[in-house]
Amino acid sequence: MISGKNNKLRQIIRANRWVKRFLPEDDVPLRSQTKKIVTMKITEPQIADTLKEEEDLTELFSQDREDIYACLFRNQLVHEAHTSNRSIYGCRFANCRFIQCKLPKSQWSDIVFTNCDLSNLNLSGSSLHRVQFIGCKLLGTNLSETTLHQVVFKDCMGDYMNLSGSKQRNVSYETSQFRGAAFESCQLQYVAFDSCRLIEAEFYNTSLKGMNLSDSEIAGLRINLLPRTELWGAKISSVQALDLIRLLGVEVVDPADNLVADSY
Repeated sequence: MISGKNNKLRQIIRANRWVKRFLPEDDVPLRSQTKKIVTMKITEPQIADTLKEEEDLTELFSQDREDIYACLFRNQLVHEAHTSNRSIYGCRFANCRFIQCKLPKSQWSDIVFTNCDLSNLNLSGSSLHRVQFIGCKLLGTNLSETTLHQVVFKDCMGDYMNLSGSKQRNVSYETSQFRGAAFESCQLQYVAFDSCRLIEAEFYNTSLKGMNLSDSEIAGLRINLLPRTELWGAKISSVQALDLIRLLGVEVVDPADNLVADSY
């Protein structure tokens, strides 16, 4: 009898051979490898040591022509704030919650969100520069058509977040979950995923060339499994290669399995 462990190893080896038909062998070594660090430069948000603490963020957003800067917001509930083309910079948000808010086409610079709930917040068409999301909920957050520069997502829950059509440069996704998130038609430059859960995330028409996904979960990743498309030049692990083969609808079997079955 073939042991389960040896059978699994044979499946992984066979999967590697299949994946090499779709990914360039020179760019994507499928054997165990030292993780290559993506060269990027992410600058910390430039925020003053002393900030003015504001008590009513909803009221500030209702003042359409006022910029919001050098403020501290803690434990606030923002409800149905609807405005656009606003500038918010040099601010900290801690334990704040946005409910049914629409803030599209706004400029966010030098911002830190800590333990905030931004679920379903509409920030489409906005610009984010030197922004950090730490321990935040971003369930269904709309960041489509945005420009992200020097942005960090760390320890976040971003299931079904929409980043379609975004332009991202020097962006780091760290130890976060993005199940079913939409990264469709994105322009990514110096973008890294570090220990993230990308289960069933959509990367249609988004190049992942040069990215190391080997320490992230990519089961059910939604891509075009054709030569020279999304995964061309990406780096994956041997186990992940087996998951990608399943996306093709192919079952990997070992000839020895058939011999064992025939012996009964």
